[in-house]
Amino acid sequence: MKYPVVHVLAASLATATCLAFAPQATAAAGQTADPKPKDTFAVVWERLQSSGFKGEHEGLDWAALKAEHQPEIEASTDIKQLRKEINELLEDLKASHFALIPSEAMPDSGKTVSPGLGDTGLRFALSGKQLLIERVLPGSAADKAGIRAGWSVDGIDDIDTTAALGAMVELDDDARRQSEAILLSRANKHVMGIAADARIALRLRDAAGKPRKVEVAAVADPQLQSVALPGLPPMPLRIAYRRIDRAGAGCTLHFEFNQWAMPVYEELSDALREHPGCDGVVLDLRGNSGGLIPSLTAVSGLFFEKPTSLGTMTLGDGQSLQLMALPRQVSDDGREIRRHTGKLAILTDRGSISCSDIFPASLQAVGRARIFGSTSAGMALPAAAVPLPSGDRLMYPTADFVDPLKRRIEGVGVVPDQPIAPTPASLSKGADPVLDAAVAWTGAGS
Repeated sequence: MKYPVVHVLAASLATATCLAFAPQATAAAGQTADPKPKDTFAVVWERLQSSGFKGEHEGLDWAALKAEHQPEIEASTDIKQLRKEINELLEDLKASHFALIPSEAMPDSGKTVSPGLGDTGLRFALSGKQLLIERVLPGSAADKAGIRAGWSVDGIDDIDTTAALGAMVELDDDARRQSEAILLSRANKHVMGIAADARIALRLRDAAGKPRKVEVAAVADPQLQSVALPGLPPMPLRIAYRRIDRAGAGCTLHFEFNQWAMPVYEELSDALREHPGCDGVVLDLRGNSGGLIPSLTAVSGLFFEKPTSLGTMTLGDGQSLQLMALPRQVSDDGREIRRHTGKLAILTDRGSISCSDIFPASLQAVGRARIFGSTSAGMALPAAAVPLPSGDRLMYPTADFVDPLKRRIEGVGVVPDQPIAPTPASLSKGADPVLDAAVAWTGAGS
């Protein structure tokens, strides 16, 4: 599958991971080291052949792919050309979780990720052929700059969002769906978890359709933390939750996070303990681009009374593993864990990728949750990253995945039980129709 509209790299967090996106790096200035193209191709091809991805659903002709791409890859004379040729091979595989991670994206050896990550306070959403500002955090840099929810986005720095969405009209359904997911993920990551004081140039249209050019400087956000493992790119993590008192009676816990990592489990455990009276929970996965599968299984355990299969992963050697929700009785510090047995709603959009494809699909399949929002990205393959002789890393799928109903989520996504798309009018009024519908459902019949 070609992605002519936007280019990204995918970065994994561990051997068992889901996907997360960041802007693609280019070759470092003056880089002249031998990229070892023949050795690099050999490793790439071996990993493709031994991975959990067989290409059966995509109808791939592996021999033809090798004949087409091997000569160009092995003839590369510098790292820039080598990356270009490998990326073309990966694009032709027509699936997610194949990506080249440039060496420049990796943290320096022996250095920890510095604190002080910045945020603009923006989150985006897709609505038809528009990229919209879905949310502006009160008191944030974007809020102080006068930006409002419901405005449409024509461009973000060098990302021409209007042109990108226009070009996607010409793509087939699968390519368009994944290109939309990549664009939305790239847009969200461009304005959150960046260097404090980084300046972002936005080309917007306000509620009246008037063009506006606004520059926003990211502000250090103490709620942002870096999630990093040795030798892998760091990822920004933001967790927030609040109690929503429903009209009439009862309350709903609204919990949102942008990556799957173990601190999510710890924070959610604390939130459930802190709000024992809330009979409903909303997990907000909009814009969540993936992370660690162990985090997914741990979080799942907070919503089940006993171990429960969430689906099946088929490895490259044909072996199958069950993805399980694993309830715990006691936390590491000896406190009893409060699991939620009431209503659970999950919010998704096109930016809900990988673990955020798998989790809602699995809980929907076993009847444990109701899904609200837009169809997720459909990029749902467990993956790993391996170093290459060139100095870069290859991300590749380690398994195929089907949910408990044997549905393959890759290329499809999870379809909401209650589809709801934000509109400029609803967002401009300060409403969040997706969250509002989910909260109302958690209180229905209570």
